[in-house]
Formats: sequence, structure tokens, C-alpha cells
Amino acid sequence: MGLPNIACAAGNLQMESSSDQSLVSDLWKEHIAAPFPKGLRAKDVNGIDFVVLDADVAGCVDTFLSRGNLNLYQTAILGLSYRNLSYVLPTLNEQGKGYFGRLERLAELVLKSVALKNEEVNDSRDEVP
Repeated sequence: MGLPNIACAAGNLQMESSSDQSLVSDLWKEHIAAPFPKGLRAKDVNGIDFVVLDADVAGCVDTFLSRGNLNLYQTAILGLSYRNLSYVLPTLNEQGKGYFGRLERLAELVLKSVALKNEEVNDSRDEVP
């Protein structure tokens, strides 16, 4: 899976952003209620540790939901985690795919929202008074 497609018509930005925020919130509630998959603690795939991957995405999603945006470092961590999730997902059993697939979707939605927010900020700075 590639990077999330963030291009959309200007009129759809607010509506899409709002629905994505709601979806992030709903998926996050579902995720924190889910147990960590059995057999994946202290396991890794080519150096990608499942517990660290979970913690990195969880920290970024929680920060995004509480602050409404991420800083550059957090965005980079989330982008790398998103890539790592797409790499490890095919190696997992059904329970692992459900758990980490949800994390991948959360990472995608948050990255998309952060990109759109930053695009709006940059566009407003470019406007001539």
C-alpha cells in the first residue's frame, strides 16, 4: 500500500477532514479495547518490533486526537510506522492482521489529516492581503 492519497477538491476538504476525524476517533476507541495479538510480544519481522510499532502509532494517534495535529517529528515517526505496517501485515495471522490492519488504517487517516491541515495553513499564508 502506498502513501495515502491526499488530493481532493477544495470544497470537500472540510467535509472529508471532519468525517476522517470521526473515523479516527471510532477506530481508536475500538483499538484501545482490543487485546494485543497473542504470540507477537517480543517478536519482530526483519527488525520491526510489533510492540514498538504499536506504541509508535498509538502515541501519534493519541497526540493527534488530543492536539488536532502532529509536529514534524511525530509525522515522520507515523510515516515510517505506516510503511512498516504495510510491510509486516502480509506475514501475520488473522488476529494480527485485524489488530495491525486497524493501526495501518489509523496511521493512514492521521497522515492524511495532518497533510490536509498543513496544506490549508500553507495556502492561507500564501494569500495576498
